Amino acid sequence: MKHPLDPMLGFHLVRTANLALRAVNASYGDLGLRHPDAAVLLVIEANPGITQSAIGKMLKIQRSNIATMVSRLVDRGLLERRPGKGKTIGMFLSSQGQSVMPRIHAASHEGEALLTDAIGEDAYRAVLETLRKIR
Repeated sequence: MKHPLDPMLGFHLVRTANLALRAVNASYGDLGLRHPDAAVLLVIEANPGITQSAIGKMLKIQRSNIATMVSRLVDRGLLERRPGKGKTIGMFLSSQGQSVMPRIHAASHEGEALLTDAIGEDAYRAVLETLRKIR
């Protein structure tokens, strides 16, 4: 039987992304987080004081969606908003947010290891470099 989508890169990218996301989401699902929440926390950890709009731009998340996500993470006690320079508000991990980061890092590494194990390190690096050119 012919599979009409098999020759399409987009089809395989979506399937691969779904596979990796299922592994990652399963790893930190008991924390009550989803992949986008973890991505926001990882960006803030790497860039303490980053603004909400800068997070949205970095992750390609619309302004209204990032506002909702940040508010939810603040309400859960994982993030803090602090005054920055001028009228800016910086985002910081709370102590509770810092305490979940090792688990988030482990989950992220599990998802990446799943991909690396499937195709090997050289192919992984080549695919990553190619995908960076596309976005």
